Amino acid sequence: MSRIILSNVRVNGAGDPQVITVADGTIHAVGTQPPADLGPADHVEELAGQIVLPGFVDGHAHADKSLWGEPWVRRTSEPITMEQMFDDQLRQWAETTTPVATRARTFLDMCVAYGSTSIRTFTDVAPEIGLDGVHGLLQVREEMADLADLQIVAFPQLGILRKPGTAELLEQALRAGADAIGGLDPAGVDGDAARQLDIVFGLAEKYQVPVDFHAHESGELGIWLIERIAERVKALGMQGKVSLCDVFSLAEPTPPQFERLVSVLADADIAVAVGVHGLLPVPDVKALHAMGVRMCLGSDSARSRWSPWGEGDILSRAMFMAYKRYWRRDEDLEFAVTMGTTLGREVLGAPPCDLKPGDVADLVVLPGEAIGEIVVTPPQRTLVMKRGKIVARSGTLVRT
Repeated sequence: MSRIILSNVRVNGAGDPQVITVADGTIHAVGTQPPADLGPADHVEELAGQIVLPGFVDGHAHADKSLWGEPWVRRTSEPITMEQMFDDQLRQWAETTTPVATRARTFLDMCVAYGSTSIRTFTDVAPEIGLDGVHGLLQVREEMADLADLQIVAFPQLGILRKPGTAELLEQALRAGADAIGGLDPAGVDGDAARQLDIVFGLAEKYQVPVDFHAHESGELGIWLIERIAERVKALGMQGKVSLCDVFSLAEPTPPQFERLVSVLADADIAVAVGVHGLLPVPDVKALHAMGVRMCLGSDSARSRWSPWGEGDILSRAMFMAYKRYWRRDEDLEFAVTMGTTLGREVLGAPPCDLKPGDVADLVVLPGEAIGEIVVTPPQRTLVMKRGKIVARSGTLVRT
């Protein structure tokens, strides 16, 4: 059995250099010396004291929306509203001729090169496009099976009730192989929270899939809606299977609102994918974590029709999150990386990777003296491994 030996790496950036032996897709050994029976079939990577981390986890991507690889689109709408976003999305569907699978693959390849080994991507479902996006991402999921674990969320980007036929399309997407079902602003977009929740949770129960909501409603309305979602979660026994992203009600809550919201999330074991949006403050994620809320980071949109921002790099998202929280201490900067690695794996249900023998070998190696340094100045990734196979080197996929 051939092995890959990562020589002179610092596990999570701490302590003296170690040797990690990878075999059969898992970490076989971690120690100070290479295997005693090192042979010609073994492949040694000399890494000169670089940092090794668990592979990054992207808990909120929109690969089907990405225009990476396409000509630059001039954006003129201001301000950004939900209605404007809907209009921009309709224009993108009408004007973009490159197949979804091609565009999504371009973006997701870049995510892998940046070190993401587990990715959850929302894929638009609407009467205007049918299941084109879902079928495209299903193709990409199969093509990239050796590069990353890709979860596809069937997502009603234009709402469910306001677009008749969407509920039926969501069910068809789940039948076709989507991994989860999404929801979007049950009150603000569809105007009838109870009916949207009936549809989303009804399909989740029928097909036994997780649920992931975009929760843009803010303030008391946002908290009220999360309470309604939590009621459904507990009634159906779906604790640990429901996530929220964006969660604008966490942006600037009063102390009583924050305590109330965290209590609801933790009690129903609802996870939160933390985004880093230009105009909104980042929630107090350390307090959320301390109070039992599971969390991950997400890249969100990446050069879509409505936003030029985003490149699919979770380490850069950790940097922006730390910057907006104005974290200075190394322990806080290290927590930003933990959100993008081990905590993210818990949210997506990925197997453990704590860099110990027996763990799956989803790894990223990168230069730097300390975790704090790579957060404030993200470097190019030296190596990315997926289940023990080197899949990217120096920021480029390894083609086999």
